[in-house]
Amino acid sequence: MHLVMIETHGNQNYIFSSPRLRENIGASYQLTLLEDWAEDALKQPGTTGNSIYDDWHGQHPDYGEDAPWVSRSSGKVILMTDTPEQARELIGRVTRRALVEAPGIDVSGVFVPMAGEHVTASDLKAVHREAAAYALSRPPASARFSQMPFLERAGDSSLPAAPPLAGVRDEDKKDKNRLALYSLRSRVARHKASMHREYLVESVETEELPKDSYDLAANPTELENLLQPENDDDPRALSKVAVIHIDGNGVGAIMRDLEGALERVREVAPAAVTDGDDTLRCFLLEVNRRLEGAVKWAFTSAWRDTALLAEEKGSPPRDESGQARSRTVVPVVPVILGGDDVTVITDGDYALPFAESYLTHYEANTESDPLLKYLGGADGVGPMTAAAGVAVVRRNFPFHIAYDLAERLVESAKRVGKAQVPAISTLTYHVLFDTTVLDADEVLSAYKSFTGRPFLLNPDPARPAGTSAAQHPDWVEVCERVDKFNRLTEEDEETGETRFPRTRAARIRRYLSDAAQAQLRGDTATRKTIMVHAESEWRAAEDSLGSNVEAIGGITGLFDLLELSDLLPESYLGEQLRKPSSHAPSSASQQSEEARA
Repeated sequence: MHLVMIETHGNQNYIFSSPRLRENIGASYQLTLLEDWAEDALKQPGTTGNSIYDDWHGQHPDYGEDAPWVSRSSGKVILMTDTPEQARELIGRVTRRALVEAPGIDVSGVFVPMAGEHVTASDLKAVHREAAAYALSRPPASARFSQMPFLERAGDSSLPAAPPLAGVRDEDKKDKNRLALYSLRSRVARHKASMHREYLVESVETEELPKDSYDLAANPTELENLLQPENDDDPRALSKVAVIHIDGNGVGAIMRDLEGALERVREVAPAAVTDGDDTLRCFLLEVNRRLEGAVKWAFTSAWRDTALLAEEKGSPPRDESGQARSRTVVPVVPVILGGDDVTVITDGDYALPFAESYLTHYEANTESDPLLKYLGGADGVGPMTAAAGVAVVRRNFPFHIAYDLAERLVESAKRVGKAQVPAISTLTYHVLFDTTVLDADEVLSAYKSFTGRPFLLNPDPARPAGTSAAQHPDWVEVCERVDKFNRLTEEDEETGETRFPRTRAARIRRYLSDAAQAQLRGDTATRKTIMVHAESEWRAAEDSLGSNVEAIGGITGLFDLLELSDLLPESYLGEQLRKPSSHAPSSASQQSEEARA
């Protein structure tokens, strides 16, 4: 018997190879087709008239219907075959179909002999080693579409332009225009974009979504008009767009040590797993299935929460001129939604509420799951946790750069969250409006001393003061500070005075930002001079703020508060302030409650 693994490579590069959102949507859908391609290849009749699936069950009648599947996850499938010829045929069918239906996608497959009749952890490690070795020897996917000097280039890439899709009647009229210079990869992705929205709407629970949000979700063209308009004067266009990347904590470790994870579950909950020679394979399939369900449900719940939040009175965000926008439908585009990996493009004004809602529902879903709850907690039972990074950028900003920034944000957030016992879900963000794009790591390191990010979700209230988590505030606490800051910057109804004018806050913020830029340039002298001005402004603010200085977190918290004040709708802040915080009631929360009373 042989173990076969077929997987996609460079998913993010493939999705973001085009600067156009509609093509990103179509490309992300194509990646979800790997499992369907493998299923069809498995059941496709061969030269003898029988399929690999039929031959397998004829030889192994004791296996259930889920065999010969071993693992079904995003971008990777693992199956069993009886012979190496069947393994080669299975890989060939899938890769040939990918070449025809998803030009540019990078799919490869390998197989190794199994030690026995049932899959073991050693077999899984062996097939992964074989895949890693093979990856080093094969040419990249871009080699399939080499640029020819005599071919006309496509408008959005260096690939050659291609004619309209042959035999495809429902290709968009605009795309069929001979003047529309699209590469073959772009044409296929644009055509598949509508199928992706249909797949999404059908695969997640959308009954509780407002109708406007539901209709928008099914229209990739309208989504592109909102998030990436061709005309900058389009009144529907957003001023800020966000790329959200979310990654689970500890899922990779579970997959690398399946036997250890299985034993932990068996110790605390024997009834949660089945015993037998085929236990490991069944356990892996069940973890895949339940994790995918938890991720999709968390996404749908966050989508619903954000859509309902936008409908509430007082929540519409404001445009660059300060006027409230009349549109309340929040565009939400899931680019990657599989395994524990999630990437979403959405409205910058609702990105942080969406990310926080996703993390909250993800924890709740995994903690209530009969199997997953035994894989997340340090003491045997608890939620699985994750980290979210939100990159907020101007519209028409390259998505691939924003994604790279969001990915780096997640890495920094995970380091803080995973360092705790048990692990804590974390949330961080960065607003990048600079016209000059710098290396993501350098940008984040320059601003590190000005912020309390990443923020913690549901931390242990008894965490020691000396731990790394104690240096990062609880998200509810942050929302309390933002609420307090908003009140301090509002005019007093009786006197008309402002205790902390936003103009002063904006000056401090500009000084801090300029100091960060000077640090990036290596100009230490200029940075010191700028910081003197920032600290002088802050001392003047302290005189008018009095005891409220600490309530908003001091000068290092001010940078976050100014940005969060613009990024968090008032109705969302109200929801967060009704939640219990993990810390003792602060002066900020007490005074906010008194003001509302």
